[in-house]
Amino acid sequence: MIKPAQLYIEELKIKQLETWYDEKNIYYSGWVGNSLSKIDENNEEWHQFVSVDKNNNVIGYISYGVDWVTMTADRFGIISFDKGNIEFAKDLYKVICDIFEKYNMNRMSWYCIADNPAIRGYRNFIKRYGGKECGYYRQCTKLQDGKLHDTVIFEIISSEFKKEDKNEKRNIK
Repeated sequence: MIKPAQLYIEELKIKQLETWYDEKNIYYSGWVGNSLSKIDENNEEWHQFVSVDKNNNVIGYISYGVDWVTMTADRFGIISFDKGNIEFAKDLYKVICDIFEKYNMNRMSWYCIADNPAIRGYRNFIKRYGGKECGYYRQCTKLQDGKLHDTVIFEIISSEFKKEDKNEKRNIK
């Protein structure tokens, strides 16, 4: 279930600190170090959410910047603290649907380090729900491993977004 991150600041802080020295999370910060998310006291420039399980435990964090002039959601921060939990994936999908349906954004965009295993999921997402892989920057990001990594840019325009029909049966592979 999606909740405002502002309601879970202390639990979120602990969850983020626990990820700092785990190699699996090297791609989250997109830089050579980590910092705690600054949880804003308003939702004008940033939308910040936690994904919680049925016991109200934080299982993930989702944030994005909002540009109200161009009606764009970008600068995404997405991290699952419970890898493989399908509830987090469902919550992320709901946040994306809300971007287009609830907030009437025209566009969303995000970057992904090309070596990040999550890139496969992003490519599958745009193939299924619309959007494009629209850019590739070579050797532009240095991570904690000391290496330069390539970055891929994705975007979805509202007219391209194909929301899943709940009445349609899904083939999960």
